[in-house]
Amino acid sequence: MKKIVIIPARIQSERLPEKPLRLILNKPMISWTYEATLKTSADIVQVATDSKKIYDLFPKDNVIMTSSNHHSGTDRVKEAVSKIGLNDNDVIMNVQGDEPFINPEDINNLFDLISKKEVTMATLYSDLNSLDELEDSSKVKILVNDGIALNFFRETSLEDNIFIHQGIYAFKYKTLKSFVSFTPSFNEKKYKLEQFRAIDNGITINAIKSVSKIHLGVDTENDLKKANEIAKENSY
Repeated sequence: MKKIVIIPARIQSERLPEKPLRLILNKPMISWTYEATLKTSADIVQVATDSKKIYDLFPKDNVIMTSSNHHSGTDRVKEAVSKIGLNDNDVIMNVQGDEPFINPEDINNLFDLISKKEVTMATLYSDLNSLDELEDSSKVKILVNDGIALNFFRETSLEDNIFIHQGIYAFKYKTLKSFVSFTPSFNEKKYKLEQFRAIDNGITINAIKSVSKIHLGVDTENDLKKANEIAKENSY
């Protein structure tokens, strides 16, 4: 069973132009994520991008050019791994390039989970920091019961079994192929959350709690400022 990490990185970003290239201290954001994934049990790590600027940051064995026309990061991941030559039970991790402080242990834990025979797709969650986050549409919420993701929300008034979703996905290769074969679902397009494509087509998403101490998805200038402050404080 091969274990693959793909970091999808498109150059266009509405809220933070050329986001993967923006600096945290003196290093591009995507490089922080990439370096974390190299510390995992993955057999292969690749950045999948549509940008020559991003492509040129990495060793040629660890980066691949992909189309600029994908509906989601997972569609980009599928294009990347289709060139590797995988079996249906090999496992693929979609790690977001705007999560600079991801703990490599989170990735290893997801690999352990997705390697189980009965698990076909899996993701991570973390605790709510405050009830205000329930109404913050920039923070995606996840409803978890007995280790299964039952629903996702931009905004909700629910409190029980609600957590913050961490946008990392693990797939068996067979499930990944099915995922990208489906037309983007109504809920995926409405909420701009690709995980609805799985739920709306009957794919079970297992979920485990993140062990990372810092959870920061960088989407805005303010997020980037926070990331620089965190990096400086922790002497990364």
